[in-house]
This record gives sequence, structure tokens and C-alpha cells, in this order.
Amino acid sequence: MLTINLKDEVQKILAVEWRGFAERHPRLAEVIDQSLMAEQAALSIADDPDYQRALREAEGMEWSANVAVELVGGFVKDWLKKLL
Repeated sequence: MLTINLKDEVQKILAVEWRGFAERHPRLAEVIDQSLMAEQAALSIADDPDYQRALREAEGMEWSANVAVELVGGFVKDWLKKLL
């Protein structure tokens, strides 16, 4: 069974994406708590029907955890785009 810690993966991806976000939105980056943002992103993504369907498909295809992490990365980037 495919298992990943969504919140941990979201935090890792946000850490990578944060620099670009801060460059585009410096004032927001000053006041946003990254930990809170990661928590909210993880909750939102976990409830997303497309994410749930993708995980089910990943399990059915026996995808590796690396592929699942890439999948989460796409959802985090999409979530950030929707946020702003």
C-alpha cells in the first residue's frame, strides 16, 4: 500500500516554492506563517476529490512513493496558484 505523510511532503514542497512566492508577493510572505500555510494546504489537498482519485489510481498501478511525492508537488503548486 502506498503511504506518504501529506503534511510533511507539503511542507517540503512549500519550502522549495517559498522563495518564488516571496519574490512575487513580498508583503504577503512577510506576514504568512509557512507552517500554518502548509497545514491548510495539506487539509485542502487531502479533501480534494482529484487528489483522492489520483492516490487510488496510484495504488492500483503500484506507483512508488517518489511518484506519489511528485503528484503531491503538482497539487501543492496548483493550490498555491488558486490561493493567489
